[in-house]
Amino acid sequence: MAGTNGDGTISAAATSAVRLPVIKGDGWFDSERKQFILCVEYPLSAEEMVAALYGAAEPGDIVTDEDLCGSVAVTLAIEGLPGLAARAQKIRQEELRGAIESPPFLTACRQQVAALLRLDQVPNRSAGQ
Repeated sequence: MAGTNGDGTISAAATSAVRLPVIKGDGWFDSERKQFILCVEYPLSAEEMVAALYGAAEPGDIVTDEDLCGSVAVTLAIEGLPGLAARAQKIRQEELRGAIESPPFLTACRQQVAALLRLDQVPNRSAGQ
């Protein structure tokens, strides 16, 4: 996957702070069909976004970009940035030990985050580019 290292982790160039697109609609926090708009501008790395998804979402939860951003925003609101950073570190350690519970879902999370952030435009340094 472009934007990742050869081992499947997101490249260092892709770990800078990101701005998520606007999330709008009544499906995230309010069940009374009130207008809801959320724009998250937080110093999240792509790796932390993946950690938010991998630890809290199911594959069917992140079908659209808004689903992905909403899932990240909810997890961020619940756990905070330190929680996401710790979760990202735990995922890295589990990968090194070969102890990831669902490698296909982790790969899917990385692919969706990379597509959202357009990390395919970030050179893959491990591929010699």
